Amino acid sequence: MDNTNSKETTMKGLITVCTNCGHATKLREISIEFERKGVRATMSGIPAMVCPNCGAEYVPGEIASDVVDTVSRAIDDTMQLLKRAELHRRELLADRPGRGRLELALT
Repeated sequence: MDNTNSKETTMKGLITVCTNCGHATKLREISIEFERKGVRATMSGIPAMVCPNCGAEYVPGEIASDVVDTVSRAIDDTMQLLKRAELHRRELLADRPGRGRLELALT
């Protein structure tokens, strides 16, 4: 791989040229949606280089890793909370018909 090309496409860890279509990318804030174990989470305000031509998004590796770690921990903690709360809910509402599903929405 040519180092010149590498320098042209990255600057301080940011992809400045889209690897899909070759257009210049622009720094933007994006939202990323996650779903794991039936829990959905969205993290917004993530800095990324975005191609205005094809829409490709490039999140710097360190930021991407931190986002995935943070959201994974939040989902795991949420699952534990929902399980504990569901047990208490079932105990309290055992004699009431029409029990629904316990859900948690974070915004």
